[in-house]
Amino acid sequence: MTSKVYSAQLIDSLPSEMSKNWQACLHFESHPASCHTTDLPESRTVQPSQVTYQSFTKSFIPNSQLKGRPLGLLLAHIDDTDKVYLNNQLIGSTGQFPPQFESGYRLSRLYIIPEEMIKFNHFNQIKIQTFSSRNQTGIQFEAPILGDFLTFQHSLYQQNYFYIIFAAILLMLVIFPVFYFVMVKGNQETIYFLLFLVGFAIVTLCRSHLPTELGLNLSSAYKIESFMLMQAMISMSIFIFKFFDLEVRKIYAIGLFILGFAALILIVWPYAIHLRLIAEINYFLLNIITFFVAGSAIIVAIHKQRKYASIFLITCISGWLFLLYDALMQANGLFELNIKNYPQVIPVIAAITGLIFTLTLTHKYWHYFKGSTYDHLTHTLLRPAFFQRLSEEMNRCRRIEDLLLVAVIEIQQAKKISINYGYSIGNHLLTSVSQSLTKVLRPYDLICRFNDEQFCIAASISVKEDAEQCIQRIYDELINIEQPINNQIELYIDARIGGVLYNQEQHLSVSHIVQDANYALSKAKSEAKQSFLLIQNAAMPTRN
Repeated sequence: MTSKVYSAQLIDSLPSEMSKNWQACLHFESHPASCHTTDLPESRTVQPSQVTYQSFTKSFIPNSQLKGRPLGLLLAHIDDTDKVYLNNQLIGSTGQFPPQFESGYRLSRLYIIPEEMIKFNHFNQIKIQTFSSRNQTGIQFEAPILGDFLTFQHSLYQQNYFYIIFAAILLMLVIFPVFYFVMVKGNQETIYFLLFLVGFAIVTLCRSHLPTELGLNLSSAYKIESFMLMQAMISMSIFIFKFFDLEVRKIYAIGLFILGFAALILIVWPYAIHLRLIAEINYFLLNIITFFVAGSAIIVAIHKQRKYASIFLITCISGWLFLLYDALMQANGLFELNIKNYPQVIPVIAAITGLIFTLTLTHKYWHYFKGSTYDHLTHTLLRPAFFQRLSEEMNRCRRIEDLLLVAVIEIQQAKKISINYGYSIGNHLLTSVSQSLTKVLRPYDLICRFNDEQFCIAASISVKEDAEQCIQRIYDELINIEQPINNQIELYIDARIGGVLYNQEQHLSVSHIVQDANYALSKAKSEAKQSFLLIQNAAMPTRN
């Protein structure tokens, strides 16, 4: 009796941490249990594979002053499943023990203690049975706490609201890539960014108590979480390549394919008891491959001096470090690291990363909803801005009696290339055309993207002969553009150009001079042997 009194804990205030004098036992199928006295949480140890379950037993004496208060037992983290008994009566469980194993890994437990089960001012015995699919100590992070059930419940609700809020933020950000995908023709990076956001929103919800409250199979929820995490990171890697218009080389594609295959293995694996081992291996595989693939893409973008590359570098390095931390948190069976479990880290970092990428996309496509000036793809003037600048140039030439060349350039096969080979190839072609025009013309000359296959330029010249030479240089530069389709196919540009010199008397507005340039273009297109045509005045066209 004296021994029992010594080992029992007096509970006279709430909350009370129950960390001292637990009897911990390893239970085996073929021989008696091995027991010892310990404090909780226990240090992390690897248990023999023959262990069927582990039990933690403790005596306590609740003060009668606690009668009438709703008592609850809080277990912050159990590895993996548990059953809790009070005076040999089951008061709660999470997950299922083998053979129908169902993991409750990483979930906080709160069990209400019915008052009729409690013996106030007398000895009570609490027994916690645990089973770990990774042969780990069942209670290794925080000791059980006896306290007010409603207070604990409110705290867990706050944690759940945390997950729901961040999942809602990620899903709200989905509006932006959907809008940009609709507005920007041939835009592919937004699809992968959308998959990134949706993937991490599902990961966030799976880490909450929502699967438990909905009565879902917890092992299936863990499968979905791990699968969506890998899908989201694969999508993010491809998003980076598409954002910077980079080629996904074979070695990168193989790496992403390995990740996808590993994710599929996890989702179809029939034995729930092996899920954590597979998920831990996949998680480190994910960290290694995404670091290599996404990191390589950002390094190439920096080398090519692509805009926003530094923002992506800082964001991705920070996110990858937290992803590595989350992997180490969960790798109980792979490494002997005592890292406290914070499953909230990834939802927070995913939301911050999603917000940064959303702001970057918004800045890239800002002209669709604020003061359209430049085309996002070719970095040339859009039609309204071009017309305004052209009107200013016409007024300037009228004052100083200078000459002005306006020409419309049509890339004959641009639309067909986009349709037949994909918009990424078509966009690359348009970018090459704009770069060639920028190379030929001077910095103060005007370049405008009219539509999917037409550009318009306005260039100041000294004499009429310079206009003919300018169009000739443009044509020669364009026909030398090589557009690779794949390793076997390479296309060359087929361009038609119609130009006109500004005439103060005939061109009273921008629309008049552009109309004459389009007329010259239509004449050039009507004759097979004629690639460009310059109209020196509206009445007398001059062929070249």
